[in-house]
Parts: sequence; C-alpha cells; structure tokens
Amino acid sequence: MKTDRQKLILELISGQSVATQQQLLELLAARGVQCTQATLSRDIHALNLVKLTGPGGGIRYGVEPVSAVGNDVRKLLNIARLAALSIDAAGNIIVIKTMPGLAHAVGSFADKLEEQGLVGSIAGNDTILLIIRDNASAQALCRNLQELLLGEKGMGEKRAAGTAGQ
Repeated sequence: MKTDRQKLILELISGQSVATQQQLLELLAARGVQCTQATLSRDIHALNLVKLTGPGGGIRYGVEPVSAVGNDVRKLLNIARLAALSIDAAGNIIVIKTMPGLAHAVGSFADKLEEQGLVGSIAGNDTILLIIRDNASAQALCRNLQELLLGEKGMGEKRAAGTAGQ
C-alpha cells in the first residue's frame, strides 16, 4: 500500500503541477487513496521531494535533483524502485523505462552499481540505456535489476528464454 501510494504520488507530480500538500491529498483522494497529512509528509520526505520553481515561476513538487542526492545509494535505490516501470535486455543493451523525468535518478543508481561489464549509460527523460560488454553479462544484470527494482524473480530468465531463438 505504501509503495503503491508513493508510486502514485510520483505519477501525480510528474503529470501535473502540484504546489501544496493539500492539493496532493485531494489528488490522491480523487484516485481513491486516503491518507493523513502526516503520512503524506513522511512520503514526501522518503521520496526526496522538494519544492521546485516551474517554468512560469510557480512553485511545484518535484524529485530532488540527482546532484543533491549525491552518492547516497540508499536514496537512489528508493527512487529507482519507485520510478522504474520496466527493464528489458536486447543483446548487450539493457533498456529501463521510468516515470517521466526520473531516468537520470535511475541511471545514477545503475552507474553506482559499478558492474564489471557496464561500459556506459545514457539517460533521457524516461528511458535509460545501459551498454554492457557482452550479451551474457547483459542478461545477468537485467535479471538482477528486475529483481532489485521491480521485484520480478525469474522474469529475466523467462524473457531471455523467450528471446533466445530470435
């Protein structure tokens, strides 16, 4: 429930300008999620949300910039778990789809893993490409990331088996 609520919070603030906790509480309630202001405040802290200045000068909630999170792998992992939507491998490339605006945070987490076969990464707005030295290492890392970020035990093996003949 907590994870689902936090994912919904990220979805809401990435899809529209949300300036206050009251506004966020109302948006959550409209989606059928009831919570107290204290719970929402804890969620905001756990998600590393900050008030950002929007393009028109208005203030809105957003995810703390990766530069502010720095080397705190725990914070990056929390963000990555909530932001990652799908992880798949194609040859020696892993593609991670995220909620809009959160690819850099997830990419920073992947870079912090210091995987031996990881050659480099590229992050856009909602997609990360991880370039791995060889296909076998990519498949193994893909399975590890799926389990770590999505909680999908064995999904990587099923996908790898399904694409082996292609």
